[in-house]
Amino acid sequence: MKTFFLGSVALILTTGLAAAADMPARTPYAKAPAMIAYDWSGFYLGGYWGTSIGQSRASTPGNVFTGTVDISQKGWTAGGTVGVNWQFNPNWLIGVEGDLGFLDSKRSFTDWNDSAVTAGVKTSWYGTARARLGYVTGPSLLYVTGGAAFVRLEDTFGGCVPAVCAQGSAPISVTSTKTGWTAGGGIETKLSRNWSQKTEYLYVDAGSTDFAANPVNVAQTASFRNQFHVIKTGINYKFGGPAEALPFFSDAMLPTNHDWAGFYAGVNAGGGLTTSRAPGGPALATVVTNNDMRGNGFAGGAQVGYNLMNLFGRPALFAGVEGDIGYLGVKASHDDWNDFFRMNQKTDWYGTLRGRIGTTTGPALLYATGGVAFVQVENGISTTLTPAQQAQIGVTLTNDVRSDTRAGWTFGGGTEVALDAHWSAKLEYLYIDAGKSQRAVRLSQPGFATSFNSDVSNRFHVIRAGLNYSLNAPVVAKY
Repeated sequence: MKTFFLGSVALILTTGLAAAADMPARTPYAKAPAMIAYDWSGFYLGGYWGTSIGQSRASTPGNVFTGTVDISQKGWTAGGTVGVNWQFNPNWLIGVEGDLGFLDSKRSFTDWNDSAVTAGVKTSWYGTARARLGYVTGPSLLYVTGGAAFVRLEDTFGGCVPAVCAQGSAPISVTSTKTGWTAGGGIETKLSRNWSQKTEYLYVDAGSTDFAANPVNVAQTASFRNQFHVIKTGINYKFGGPAEALPFFSDAMLPTNHDWAGFYAGVNAGGGLTTSRAPGGPALATVVTNNDMRGNGFAGGAQVGYNLMNLFGRPALFAGVEGDIGYLGVKASHDDWNDFFRMNQKTDWYGTLRGRIGTTTGPALLYATGGVAFVQVENGISTTLTPAQQAQIGVTLTNDVRSDTRAGWTFGGGTEVALDAHWSAKLEYLYIDAGKSQRAVRLSQPGFATSFNSDVSNRFHVIRAGLNYSLNAPVVAKY
């Protein structure tokens, strides 16, 4: 997550500061350089960087040992893009785009309450071939995209330590290139005639992988389901017309009739993900084992904020403050592998209070954001044994499922573009760290008692689109 955040901050601040260094103080909407009237048609090349989030599930269905292991990977991505657009009327666009890049995420751990077994996923690269359909608002493009995806990954499951098996064994790993599908959307905004900046989200489904594994030295078929979320920012260059240098070092912004300064209010909608981790296990265990939460759900709410433009007397820079509150319906639940325990997590609502800092192109804001966050979250460990089954084996298990409001911090970034004099649209990513929740199932039997612990770290990701309404009067663009 830090990779995406720091990369976005570097882009935003480099853009704003470099432009500001060459710009005398002036009114925010100066005359723009001569350019073709927002022509999106043509061939383009670009580069991007960002965050990758993997959500995988391993299981051994129909075998001796049942249940699942959830595996959440976090990492970074960077690569190149090539595409072509056809703007078939002033407001609509179709295109095709391909990208290829690193997908550097990995996660491996000893399964919760099974110190003998290891599970893990590692990725190295991915590529997509997609169609795009977009709505052109002059200098900005709002689009959806979808197509084929290819992911190079390594799945790992099994193994047994000598303390458990007389003959220890290493887990089995299988490397493959999976073909799947992808869908998503983004916002792209012109920086000049040929240069543009984009913020994009892609969901990638890499399908399933089945292979022979050896958990606790028992031959079983392991089945992995691998899904990924890619949030990236990038820059494209469209060929055609006179060649241009990066516009970060020019002395003018594009014209706009949207006044970004002052108060605004709006709504947002998107999705939330959990990559929470749950280390723990039996209280008497000498090895710390682990498990991850794998879940998602709808996110939606409202925001209000205030922008201060012309920061430090530089028209390209801005700062602001924004608060939001809304519903966060993330749900995660799985029956732990080779156990009679169920892991649960559920969120109800969330809110943030953040600062924003970034640069304006005139019709768009490119920004980083960070501050405090609050999440209403329920975490728990419960048993899958019925009271009759507990009585049969002579134990009593007490579940621990509780809900509380967690306070933490958040950071992220996004792109916001003007639709007209009052309305603007944005695509935004937030990472939320809401602290830890301690949970434990109590096991009691005559003459003995112990607990099965889990120290859940609450980690969430929100990818959302929004609409804002500026409370300022329209301004007249100056050409």
